[in-house]
Amino acid sequence: MKKSPLQLIAFLLFIIASTFTIQACSSTDKLNTAAPATSATGVPMYKPQLSSISVPVSISIAAMEDKLNKEVTGILYKDSNLEDDNVAVTVSKNGRMSIRGEKDKIYFSVPLRIYAKGRWKWDPCKLCPAIDKTEDTSFDMIIKTESKIGLTEDYKINTITSGDFEWGNTKPVLELGPLKIGLARFVEPALRSQLATLSKQLDKELQNHLDMKKYVSEAWQMVQEPVKLDDAMDAWLSVVPKEVRVAPLQARNGTLNTRLGITSYISVTTNGKPQLQLNKNLPKLIVDSRMSDDIQIGMTANIPYAHASKMIQDQIARQTYKFDDGKSQITINDATVTPGGDQLVLMLDVNGKTKAGIFTKKIVGKVYLRGTPYYDAETASIKVKDVDYDLDTKDKLLSTASWLAKNKFKDMIQQQVNIPVKGEIENARKMLQATLDKQGRINESVLLRGSIKDITPDNIYLTPEGIKAVVNARGNLTATIDKL
Repeated sequence: MKKSPLQLIAFLLFIIASTFTIQACSSTDKLNTAAPATSATGVPMYKPQLSSISVPVSISIAAMEDKLNKEVTGILYKDSNLEDDNVAVTVSKNGRMSIRGEKDKIYFSVPLRIYAKGRWKWDPCKLCPAIDKTEDTSFDMIIKTESKIGLTEDYKINTITSGDFEWGNTKPVLELGPLKIGLARFVEPALRSQLATLSKQLDKELQNHLDMKKYVSEAWQMVQEPVKLDDAMDAWLSVVPKEVRVAPLQARNGTLNTRLGITSYISVTTNGKPQLQLNKNLPKLIVDSRMSDDIQIGMTANIPYAHASKMIQDQIARQTYKFDDGKSQITINDATVTPGGDQLVLMLDVNGKTKAGIFTKKIVGKVYLRGTPYYDAETASIKVKDVDYDLDTKDKLLSTASWLAKNKFKDMIQQQVNIPVKGEIENARKMLQATLDKQGRINESVLLRGSIKDITPDNIYLTPEGIKAVVNARGNLTATIDKL
């Protein structure tokens, strides 16, 4: 049926009105994005760098002299067999031993009391009876020795001693009735033949009474016990030693000096006392003359994810970002950060809208971004780089809000995310500085002094509990052994 002009006009007006009604309406899309798995599995755990701790060690020669005089007493050598060489000798310490050092040698002056028994056989003729006579005598002498001193790989003192002797106040004589016959010229050859044996005995006594392994072993186990630095932060210093090095011994200014180097992993943590397994086995000693005085300590600042989320919320939550000359905008209502492998996952609870003419398109939901954390030394903070949408988020945005997927929103977020750790690192540095700057004893024999010189950044690691920022502190540490 043919329509009248009025009907055609009414129909056209209906079409036009319907079109304007559609353009004036707005729709809202819900972003049903799936949250990425929260896990730090597979992320390399923090491993402190090996630190070559070189500890200058000085041993007082006077203290060593006191110790040897207390422990080396009585009979030093005894040979009671006359049958092999017609001489029996007993050597006893007869007064205070004195010690001095110079370069790589130690000089000993040892007063001795010698008891000597000699047997003389004389056959005046074939038909005459043989004369077999035994006489004994006592006399004093002073052994002057020179010992080159070192250490073996099993931590024993190694000395090579040579020397001579001089007579003391009492010289050897033989009394035959009213006659006294000086025996020095007869005894000297026998004593000189015994001097090598006496030197070996002195080496043995030095090695037995200067037990360096005992002191190194005590230090080795002692450094493995974590040291609490601060109660409020529950901060601990821990050392995991790996090898021991020592520089050649040198004597100067009344002390025997060396450098004891312990290659270790050293760290400061703020998440409670480290549970470390004690290693009692000393490695073989390595003699090394090229060691520095520096120590390197890995310090960590632990940022729990809840704390990191709070800082990010303060930076970007309740902010509105506008694009396309104000035609599009998005507002962040809330933000959290969680681990996702070796990246940080940022969850942004958002609402936004975009306009095309009089048509408005809205979105509501959650957007997930991924970024790689790194330490920014200039600001002493943790930042993120290579920020991009999680794959599921990107797929949902392309189908519901492609304008958001294509604009610079993710770049803006990357520029704003900033987790300061300067305060945590400075607190850890102060605690460590306070510990090393003060002098103190780790036991009754060893006095420690130390200081921190500078701090340099290392790396960022993600753990299931939080973000771990690692920096390296460099300084020096000295030790003096003043009591043996």
